[in-house]
Amino acid sequence: MDERDSRAKSYWRHRYAVMLSELAFSIIFLAVFQFAGISGFLKDAALSIHPNFYTALLIYLAVFGIVFYVVIFPLELYGGFILERKFSLSNQSLAAWLKDEAKKAAVSSVIFLLLLEAFYAIANNVPAFWWLAAAAFWIAVSLVLARLFPVLILPLFYRYSPLSKESLRKRALDLAAKFHIKVLDVFEIDFSTKTKKANAAIIGWGRSKRIIMADNLVKEFTDEEAVAVLAHEMAHHKLKHVWKLLFMGALSTALFFFILSRISHGLVAAFGAAGISDMALFPAIYLLFLAYSTIAMPVENTISRKFERDADIMALKMTGDREPFISMMETLAEKNVSDKNPNRLIEFLLYSHPSIAKRIERARRMTL
Repeated sequence: MDERDSRAKSYWRHRYAVMLSELAFSIIFLAVFQFAGISGFLKDAALSIHPNFYTALLIYLAVFGIVFYVVIFPLELYGGFILERKFSLSNQSLAAWLKDEAKKAAVSSVIFLLLLEAFYAIANNVPAFWWLAAAAFWIAVSLVLARLFPVLILPLFYRYSPLSKESLRKRALDLAAKFHIKVLDVFEIDFSTKTKKANAAIIGWGRSKRIIMADNLVKEFTDEEAVAVLAHEMAHHKLKHVWKLLFMGALSTALFFFILSRISHGLVAAFGAAGISDMALFPAIYLLFLAYSTIAMPVENTISRKFERDADIMALKMTGDREPFISMMETLAEKNVSDKNPNRLIEFLLYSHPSIAKRIERARRMTL
């Protein structure tokens, strides 16, 4: 094992430790909050401050969220900043990272408060089919967010402008035409202000659809390697993988709410709650969601890896050139400190993409 591979494996050992620690801390926190009666106490305190259910719910969720974030913050700081700096992946100062964290917390808080207030409103007012109505609302919100992300949320964290490298811009637009994809333009996004990692994507729907390329990708990769990255992203678009993933997410959301509806009577009885809409049950529901997400992850990742393989194959066939793809994969592995040959079980459980080694080997074996 060379020094680069050893460094990558070390980085990912730390990354996995952070992931497992966050999961364990979350489970312990939620269990203590529910079983120790803290949730019931907080509910009563919130209602004593304001008797309106939805105002009290807002107070409950705000206090819960702040306490939870304070508890998990040391792991967020280590995983999001210290570890990235330790392995020379981050270009951010602590102040800049904290500013981004504050913005992420604000955006996610608004979204989740909306979703949870809606969930409880539905549970209170649609008792017969609350799980179906709640799932429909959450799915609708996810679709709206997918539409708004490139124009409202992404600019909060990154600045992007039309790609100034005209030769690469022309090749990107020519490639989009070859894939029969209509885009607004090609944009360069300032990844380098935060990270040394590189990537590209096609984002937006309809007239807002655009190609974005990390400035790290534009400056540190050859044009041929950058085109190989874009071909992969365009293959995703052509194969409708975004829509398929949204559909998968919708099914997963509906299944979770259905399962919750099936066990809701048991939860209510176990904790002496007034019903599924009792805010004191929130930690138990969150804990169930965490368990469901953890169990579903390998299934979702297996499907995602299939999509990634299909995108690689289409991209290679469209460009007809394996060498830029292979060199791009090697460079991405180095820049992103990727473990090229992860443990098979870890790859099955946690990887949304096939390993770099497998992607390179498939490219070498393909007939173009």
